[in-house]
Amino acid sequence: MTRPYLVFDGDGELVGSFPDWEAAHLWAHRRSAEPLTPQPVQIEDRAGRRTWTVEGGGCRLTVWRRRVEYGYCVEERRPQVVPFRTHAWAS
Repeated sequence: MTRPYLVFDGDGELVGSFPDWEAAHLWAHRRSAEPLTPQPVQIEDRAGRRTWTVEGGGCRLTVWRRRVEYGYCVEERRPQVVPFRTHAWAS
């Protein structure tokens, strides 16, 4: 079984890998809330070319393309991703 979702602390240390996004996302929010965890915590999906940056109870999705796309989630008991929003263009 592959574990395509990698979770990194703010210092770049790999701290977890997960087979599905929901598990990685929930765990990353919990990890980010720990007081000694270097911020921000990031979830990488290298196959899907996406990174979620988790910090301060929220998260930001970055899609790795020529045109940068962002999405955000709101802290809840079960965090969910909201639809993509374009905020910046890469040059």
